[in-house]
Amino acid sequence: MIDTIKRLSQKYAASKRWAKMAVAAACILAFAPAPAEPQVRAQLQELGGPGDQPFAGDPFAADEVVDFRENMRLLVQNTSAFARAFNPNFVILAEDGLGLVSKPNPEDETQLFPARAFVRAIDGVLELRLLERLAPYVSTDGAQEDPALTARRDALQQNLKTARRLGVKVLNLEFSEKPKEISGLLTQSSTQGFAPFVGSDPILGDVPENPKRAFNANPQNLDDIRQARNFIYVANSQGFGTASDYVQALSMTNHDVIITSVFHGRQPLSKLDVHRLKYKKLGARRLVLAELDLSSAATYHYYWQENWRQGAPAFISLPYVEDPDRFRTIYWDPGWQRVLFGDANSYLYGIIDLGFDGVVLKGLRAWRYFESGGEEE
Repeated sequence: MIDTIKRLSQKYAASKRWAKMAVAAACILAFAPAPAEPQVRAQLQELGGPGDQPFAGDPFAADEVVDFRENMRLLVQNTSAFARAFNPNFVILAEDGLGLVSKPNPEDETQLFPARAFVRAIDGVLELRLLERLAPYVSTDGAQEDPALTARRDALQQNLKTARRLGVKVLNLEFSEKPKEISGLLTQSSTQGFAPFVGSDPILGDVPENPKRAFNANPQNLDDIRQARNFIYVANSQGFGTASDYVQALSMTNHDVIITSVFHGRQPLSKLDVHRLKYKKLGARRLVLAELDLSSAATYHYYWQENWRQGAPAFISLPYVEDPDRFRTIYWDPGWQRVLFGDANSYLYGIIDLGFDGVVLKGLRAWRYFESGGEEE
């Protein structure tokens, strides 16, 4: 597999036809035939996706009736069903997933009920800056808190309570470079029952210098995300040097869970790389999870084709202002979902084939963007 990827990379250097070859072979796609594909498709059809008809409308049009929140739940559920058809123990973490664990009563939106199908499809949630978002309002000048902020915090607390009651593991990602502040964030997170990590900055491109050792280091083998006491997240590994340098650096850590990109630069990690990451410095087994973005497509991703642009194919929506090479997707469109999962040419199957223990599903907040008419995320 590694030789195949290297040959394809050499072709890429000599030609710009990489996009046409990518789905067939690059980025983890030197696959054996997918087992049990008919059963997988049957399960997805039972769940209601992905179908065959592209979404042809304007998601912001007044006459379009799309339940953006429920469509995101269904996407997560279908992604989970596909993965677990191959590996029943495949870990599904939903980044920013707390906003989806409850459904409002149609007759009284202040009343929330568990979204049980969604909750059963995931093992945990990864939340950003959860301590700050949960902190009670403190006025310094006697002013009242904005009622919208109060309502949002109350909903978050209720969703957190629901998630815990239903056995959902909560991972909390904070950011700081100050040793004393890092220590406080780790301790507070752990006290509240979260598995914490404090990154140096949102780029997530290094192994932080502080603390020197993994917080709440666990010497036991770990095969269940619910056992995790801590984690480490490296989304951008190029700064480590070669892929071997990157894997070696993380092999010297004792975190219970590693979250990483499938790629090191333009090259995917190898099966051997993933296998090496599964063992802590002290030798115990840990979980290694890959990122999978459900709601954006980028020109620099392996699957992007030369003729793609906004509106072509239909699932490519508006570009991000802060990253014009990355586009929002109509995430409920079956064409986009086939890029993500569904057969042996899909992104998720490649992740499974490489031996990852699970995925962190990113981009779940996209429902907020569409639901607010493009004003909020």
